[in-house]
Amino acid sequence: MIIEKTARETLTAVEVDVDDEIRFTLASGEVRSIRIVRASAKVVNTTLETMKVEVPGAVTNYRFWVDLRIDGHKLTLARNVATQASFYEPWEILGLRIWLDAVDDIFAFLTEGHGQCRPRRRVRLALQDATLRICPVLLHPWCPLPRGGLRVERCYNGEDVWLGAYFGAAAHGGLDINHPAGTPIWAPISFDDHELFNSVAAGDNNNRWRGVHRWADGSTWILQVHHLIRLRAAEHTRLEAGALLADAAGVWIGDHEHSHFVFRVVEPGQPVENAILLDPWILFHQMYADRRTTMAE
Repeated sequence: MIIEKTARETLTAVEVDVDDEIRFTLASGEVRSIRIVRASAKVVNTTLETMKVEVPGAVTNYRFWVDLRIDGHKLTLARNVATQASFYEPWEILGLRIWLDAVDDIFAFLTEGHGQCRPRRRVRLALQDATLRICPVLLHPWCPLPRGGLRVERCYNGEDVWLGAYFGAAAHGGLDINHPAGTPIWAPISFDDHELFNSVAAGDNNNRWRGVHRWADGSTWILQVHHLIRLRAAEHTRLEAGALLADAAGVWIGDHEHSHFVFRVVEPGQPVENAILLDPWILFHQMYADRRTTMAE
């Protein structure tokens, strides 16, 4: 299958199969051919006796990779999860910025038992022209950004990065950041609409928030935060970037006070049910970069 994509003001999320070709038009008008040759994954180490069976305190780390041909050049992109390397830098190749988000092969040894996260096809990528940002505006911190960057040991028990193996067995459908109950959550971008889609008051086991931003390029971003104590902004109103959104990390938190972050992209022309999940680290990576460029030494 040939998939045509063009660089726009926000990053492009795409799910593809082996032997598919993405033809990505850069801002310059040049077209890059990205052909998926092979995808795979393997367990690096585990304390489980039986894979896919959750055990409190269990640890599973794994590696996944994809072999590509970009304009005919052979290339292998590889990632390790869940170690500090989970907070990775994207690749920049021939004018492309590539985020290798997931391969379906990891579900040979993990379940999708801790939140939606499995790609619909063999490989999930995010692409952007390397001269552009992930979006056209500066990102306000979503929460107080830990000094020195995110640390894997501060992601719940040290495993709940995006696709990390919760209790050694279940791919984690979000990014957890440990911080005290009452930690402020701010709007990282403006939101056209927002709401609690689950709430303890309505009989749910958690307070889960969702915000929607529609970009001028036709794409939509859907951001979520879970484990909120209370909202600080009225639902179904427009929020500006930087607005205080909620007090976090205090409901159904388990072993550690933490917030759970989720990132979805709806590609232009697609229905919301076709939203593509991506690693929230992509957003935090941009937040850290924006802080470096806007704050004095």
